[in-house]
Amino acid sequence: MTITGSRIATPKVRTCSDDPMLMRKTLAQFPSGVVVLATEPDGQKHALVASSFMVGVSLDPCLLAVAVQKSSETWASIKTSKSLGVSVFSQGQGGLTRQLASKNRAARFEEVAVEVHDSGAVFIEDASLWFECAVYDELEAGDHWMVLLEVKQMGVSGNEPLIWHGAEFRDLAKNDTIAVKQ
Repeated sequence: MTITGSRIATPKVRTCSDDPMLMRKTLAQFPSGVVVLATEPDGQKHALVASSFMVGVSLDPCLLAVAVQKSSETWASIKTSKSLGVSVFSQGQGGLTRQLASKNRAARFEEVAVEVHDSGAVFIEDASLWFECAVYDELEAGDHWMVLLEVKQMGVSGNEPLIWHGAEFRDLAKNDTIAVKQ
């Protein structure tokens, strides 16, 4: 691949119609955090794991966003909850991420350390960040729902986040940081 002017020249430009999985394969090269939306609305814990999570959608009101597949049975179970816990997984929690995303709903929370708030929001212990949210809006976006979540409370543990990149869990490298002037 060579860069010519302001355009990247590639050997062959492909489109989604050439390969229906092209978008997924391409976006796998974009690093993202991994979150779980969890709640206990009916005495039973529900979890939905997502890497399509966006922070800082709005500061007034404080909004986050997550894209959820329309076919998700879990989303249908939790979207009417009064409160959702959003936990951003920490390094070393990749196995836990897979467990909470398991098709075996009965085993999702087996031996998982959580904190359940009176509101019904469920939080994963040792998560990097956490947000207590309420559904603000749900917008149709192709085969997904773009869900806006209004933040009611939040916290930071100080643990480094787990990163999803190239269809693998990764840790942040400890390199020199560059100070950004505010």
